[in-house]
Amino acid sequence: MNKMKRISLLVVAMMVFLVSAVPTMAKEKEAPVSREITNVQAFTKLYGYIRFFHPSDENEKIDWQRFAIYGVSKARAAKSDKELTAALQELFYPIAPTMRFTNKDKAARLNRPKQARNLTAWLHQGVKMNSPQEMYTSERLQSEGTSEILLQKHILKPGEVVVKQITPGVFAHIPIVLYRDSKGTIGATAESADRLTKLQQQLAKIKLDKVSLNDRNVQLANVVITWNAIQHFYPYFDVVKVDWERTLIDALQQSLNNRTLDQYSLTMKRMLAKLQDGHSLFIVPELEREAVYAPYRVEWIEDQVVVTNAKEETGLKPGDVILMINGKKADSHFKELELTMQGSRQYKRILAAREFYIGKKGTEARLTVQRGKTKLDLTILYGDRTVEEFITPGVVEQVKDGIYYVNLTRLTEDMFQQNLSKLGHAKGVIFDLRGYPYPGTIGINILKYLTDSPFQTPQFHMPLFVFPDHENVKFNLIQYTHEPEKSKLKGKVAFLTYGGAVSYSETIMGIVEHYRLADIIGQPTAGANGDANFIQLPGGCIVGWTGLVTLKQDGSQHHLIGIQPTVLVQRTIKEVREGRDVYLEKAIETINAKQNNQ
Repeated sequence: MNKMKRISLLVVAMMVFLVSAVPTMAKEKEAPVSREITNVQAFTKLYGYIRFFHPSDENEKIDWQRFAIYGVSKARAAKSDKELTAALQELFYPIAPTMRFTNKDKAARLNRPKQARNLTAWLHQGVKMNSPQEMYTSERLQSEGTSEILLQKHILKPGEVVVKQITPGVFAHIPIVLYRDSKGTIGATAESADRLTKLQQQLAKIKLDKVSLNDRNVQLANVVITWNAIQHFYPYFDVVKVDWERTLIDALQQSLNNRTLDQYSLTMKRMLAKLQDGHSLFIVPELEREAVYAPYRVEWIEDQVVVTNAKEETGLKPGDVILMINGKKADSHFKELELTMQGSRQYKRILAAREFYIGKKGTEARLTVQRGKTKLDLTILYGDRTVEEFITPGVVEQVKDGIYYVNLTRLTEDMFQQNLSKLGHAKGVIFDLRGYPYPGTIGINILKYLTDSPFQTPQFHMPLFVFPDHENVKFNLIQYTHEPEKSKLKGKVAFLTYGGAVSYSETIMGIVEHYRLADIIGQPTAGANGDANFIQLPGGCIVGWTGLVTLKQDGSQHHLIGIQPTVLVQRTIKEVREGRDVYLEKAIETINAKQNNQ
């Protein structure tokens, strides 16, 4: 959406499952799950159900990040199902004294206490944890009386309970609507209150500002927190088919085997990569501080890794084909990176190209490149910044008689107004949106000069969660209308775009596509729009994912599909070597053809 900042960083690694043949069908062969993993898996599930859906007053007295670390350590120690159930009871009873464990899966509502005055339950618009995002909220709301509770589009009955299997044969009966009296939620006992005090004392011993990501319990806790945020609040499970339960088991297992921060980061990124979400990310600040960048750019062209831009001192030239990088075949390395990136197929390719030039401080890139018939061995030093993805004209520049190029990622409102007269009377204008508009640029407002009618953004649907596990989700529609400006661009217009155009860029391109405001030259966009949601985890890492659903104006799917070009462009090594921009050339050709056909 255009009101919030999108973050699209490199996220890695899809898991590969072993497939075994059986006489009647092929199915995934899963490794046996250890006692320790079973324990943490059970804790993970109950953690999410209680934290996000049980509306007790005690819930809001708990530091849930500390509780994740503490709870993981307690759950890991259980030696049997009986010990595990006892450990979970001990952990969660002080927070949810009305929850029950039984061997039956049939729910029964809580009885109404005589002193009950009203009801309370959770309503999550997306979900609000510790992110600065203001559009996502999580609130315990209250009713006027005890007959029902209205949570926007949801109506819940008093004492409503959900039943969830936590371990084989053990079901947790979890109230999601609680009765209240004049003092607060009803259900706590003297024993549960005493246990809550003792639990808070234990949690206070965990100093979150000092916890280490090398601590196994911290790594596992971060899996617990992240997995639950996605399990209950990721809005695209209807589009992206993933065995999220199995993903949890794999992530927990890898966390127990990790020995380095790099391995831990890879574990989290592998988990998130399953979502095919272009907004998903996982950042370890310590690793980010070690990242450095080679001063060249590459692209996958004609099934090869091709240099598209480079600083002169590197010895590289556009059109060079990289054969080897640090002892690896460049094409194989690129494909490995591509498989580990997040989002759609087209976005993965862009992200792999960006990952290709990233290294660590104190290292260098050793390349073997092909230039014509000549092979060159080059050593490239990493630095603080790289070069631009595309070699382009100035922000506003005439590229052919009467045809102007405009870099929409850098065009400010003032720059546009200064050039409005000549752009308004130009034969054609080419807007370049191969990238993300910088802060302070004109952005979506440029479209007001291309139409005489009001236009609407794509549809943004805010999910409303009151039940766990994506049950009975409802949505609020968010859609913005923009009025046109009196001044107009009178000539033909074309937009340049590609697989790296994501989020806000896609909001703009989606309007161009739906209202047919211009020709779209290039390749499909990333297919990842909507506001990202974030969590800061113990140890300082940050996790992100798309928090709401974006549909095109006609209600059709946008996620993974993106905006489709009206004129498809494929780059060639010859074009890059000659310093040409085939996107720009095709846009000029299209404008001239339409001008001649008038």
